Amino acid sequence: MSNNNIEDINRNDFSSLVNLKYMDLSHNAIESLPENQFHHMINLIYLNLAGNKLANLNPLKGLYGLQTLIVYGNAITTLPAFLIQNPYNLLRIEFGDIPFSCNCDIQHLQHWIMTDTKTYIGPQPTYMCKSPAIRENHGITEFSLDCSLHLEQYIAPSVAGLLLIGVIVSVVYKCRWRLHYKCWTLCCQRRYQQYIDNDDDADINSDDDEDVDAPYEAPIMRRRYHAYVAYHKDNEAWVNDQLIANIEDGPERFRLCLKERGDIPAGHYILNAICHGIKQSRKTIAVLSENFMDDGWCHYQLHFARMRMVTDNVDVLILVQIGEIPDCKKTLLLRQLLCYKEVLKWPDDLVGQQLFWNQLKMKLRKPVPVDRRFDEDR
Repeated sequence: MSNNNIEDINRNDFSSLVNLKYMDLSHNAIESLPENQFHHMINLIYLNLAGNKLANLNPLKGLYGLQTLIVYGNAITTLPAFLIQNPYNLLRIEFGDIPFSCNCDIQHLQHWIMTDTKTYIGPQPTYMCKSPAIRENHGITEFSLDCSLHLEQYIAPSVAGLLLIGVIVSVVYKCRWRLHYKCWTLCCQRRYQQYIDNDDDADINSDDDEDVDAPYEAPIMRRRYHAYVAYHKDNEAWVNDQLIANIEDGPERFRLCLKERGDIPAGHYILNAICHGIKQSRKTIAVLSENFMDDGWCHYQLHFARMRMVTDNVDVLILVQIGEIPDCKKTLLLRQLLCYKEVLKWPDDLVGQQLFWNQLKMKLRKPVPVDRRFDEDR
């Protein structure tokens, strides 16, 4: 079938030639061969593809019985490694007049030509490559290849990239909850600003518990509650028996916002519910305890109350401590707050408890502007 100007070969053209041993397709115009074109031709021992326009020889995979292969005068740039490795049993191969480049892509071919003693590869002068730097032809075996530098150019950036990706993945995984919380706080800040812009004073009672003449709080910023209470469930008995009895049921009748009591809308995402309760309250009472430090939701409430101190420029956070908190349990946020805020510790004696309630009520009466001197000192 040589010299017939054949351009295309279909996948099934040779499907019935199972016993064929010799095939000559030389000097045609074949540009490509279908994948697995010859995989069923297990008895083929001679194949001549010279003088065509083939760009690769991948369709020859599977011709383990092939003994003679002639592919000179094609457009391939290198012989595939599978042809010159076992279990292929080539006894003769001719691949002259091929536009090889003198680079590391033909290193395995150069090594095979110089070391193989089993396969006849034709006269050496016909196997040339062109140097891309000086545009001269060389015999494939007549120049030396130093591919170590080329390997380093690929390996070093690859290793560095993998290490960088590994570090980024590990940091993101380690800080995944913190990143999630940062995104949530940004969303809450936007909702908080919308709440300020759209607040309706008609829903706010204007009785004596609202300090209309408060110098640091505009009328549109008045809240529905005096304080939002953030506490751990293990301190619920103290909140019900002590805090509510002395603050809400006292003569001044301060109004507290408790999530567990249903003072904020139910059926919403818990983060949005907490955000709503803190926004609707003038201040936030954080009932600190050892269990409070171990609870992620308590930490979120404390952090959001601190964020309000920045957005409103008003000290809205009241720290109340019940029991001792080990230093190892104190978070970085709490340590920062303790640098410039006092903590009301719950005492055991009756006289101390009376002073405790007096100080707490005094903090609930009027808002206090945030002291920025601490930030300036830092």
